[in-house]
Amino acid sequence: KHPNVITNMILERYASPNGPTKGKIIRPSDGKAPESVAFVQCAGSRDENHLPYCSYICCMASLKHATYIREQYPDAKIYIFYIDLRTPGLRYEKFYNKIKADDKVFFIKGKVAEVSEDPATKNITVVAENAVTGEKIRQTVEMAVLATGMQPTAAISKPPAELNYNPYGFIINDFNKGGMFAAGCANKPADVVSSNQNATGMALKAIQTLVRR
Repeated sequence: KHPNVITNMILERYASPNGPTKGKIIRPSDGKAPESVAFVQCAGSRDENHLPYCSYICCMASLKHATYIREQYPDAKIYIFYIDLRTPGLRYEKFYNKIKADDKVFFIKGKVAEVSEDPATKNITVVAENAVTGEKIRQTVEMAVLATGMQPTAAISKPPAELNYNPYGFIINDFNKGGMFAAGCANKPADVVSSNQNATGMALKAIQTLVRR
């Protein structure tokens, strides 16, 4: 709807050397360097009207994207609007504390109620209520990034196999039946590390199933 409101996946493509902007993070409307960026966490997630679950990776992805922007544009200001920040594990918590120490990164605890555009400047205004102070916040930025959740393909179109699914489209493994095991993001929202660990476990489970036969 608004050119300067993008998703976390689009920002990841911008930051990639093989992406459409060759790794340069720009404002889509005019190709300029953004001087201020807002991240809206849980955009459509933890919401009974869309995805009621946490997608696990979004908070860490936004913190990573904030570092991308700060590295390219040292004077850029970052505003992160969140319900709860979830950084599981000591390594992720250390990374979060590093970002929090940056004096140009601002964390606002509050659910975003509105995102609008100025037709003249194409700047974006994010409206939220600070959950700590109760204050209504209106923050105008040059670009906004929506941290959208993770949804399995099977939620829309299930593969031609006899598998069990939970209400959200993730596969439920049937270890008694065997034959086919889901791992990683086919099983639940997960990052790369936990997906690899889960895949290793499922491979071992498959070996055990074959040995028993």
